[in-house]
Amino acid sequence: MDHLLSLRVFHRIVETGSFTLAAKHLGLPRSTVSKALLELETHLGTKLLQRTTRTVSLTVEGTEYYRRSTQITSELDEADEALRSMGLAAKGRLRIDVYSSFAHEVLIPALGYFKAEFPDVQLAVGISDRPVNLVEEGVDCVIRGGALSDSSMVAKVVHKDRFVTCASPRYLKRYGVPQSPQELLEKHALVGYFGSATTEIWPLQLRNQGTEYKFSRFDLFSNDSAGQIAMIANGLGIGQTHSLVVARLLKSGALVPILEDWNGQLTPISVMYPSTRRMSRRAKLFVEWLTRYLKQFQD
Repeated sequence: MDHLLSLRVFHRIVETGSFTLAAKHLGLPRSTVSKALLELETHLGTKLLQRTTRTVSLTVEGTEYYRRSTQITSELDEADEALRSMGLAAKGRLRIDVYSSFAHEVLIPALGYFKAEFPDVQLAVGISDRPVNLVEEGVDCVIRGGALSDSSMVAKVVHKDRFVTCASPRYLKRYGVPQSPQELLEKHALVGYFGSATTEIWPLQLRNQGTEYKFSRFDLFSNDSAGQIAMIANGLGIGQTHSLVVARLLKSGALVPILEDWNGQLTPISVMYPSTRRMSRRAKLFVEWLTRYLKQFQD
């Protein structure tokens, strides 16, 4: 029995919840994956996984073995990565997932700088606001804005951004510029955002010298951050979003900030990856590069 291979197979089955996905991620035939797990269970004298036609779950013994062996596999992955990278430029495929407004307005315009620094990294960019199963979908890391609730992920804050309340010049010319939060709520159309998974509506928040308003009454809202910005830019109402993703539109005059004395709160922009897996060298270099790049936009 190849003990290390069997151990890697076991961990990848647990992480993906599937023999087929584990085989795909490891680049092995499914039959090899099944054989490696059987050999490991025979070696240990106990069943590690319960298998049905649709599901894979850990036994009590499997749960304990997974817990105790996680550090071993993590350290092996780190040692492999360190040895491969000695004296070598970063290369290979890096799969990331990015929320839509950040992708279109911040990341994509900057990718030329990343490629100039790391020409041998093949970067695959998924663009969406939906939740992503990193293990099942083969994603190395995701970029998300706002508070994070998924405790199964490790998060590194790469930037802290402030919300800005804004509207298009066309909308303001037609309906006027609100001079107070009360006027904003009572006399204007509001464009909001809701989560793709939970459908939770993100309130529009205004703060000034200890006074705070939260509005959840919207005339339109989108579960796509780029879609929300497009609604605001097309004169459908007033909305609030990260200042970083509308910086270009604000600079060009396509959007106009309003109620600037009522600044929105700071919110983190984070890169996340699974807690059960160490970051690859490519992912670490990407996060370091992104952190450096975003420093120029920090307040």
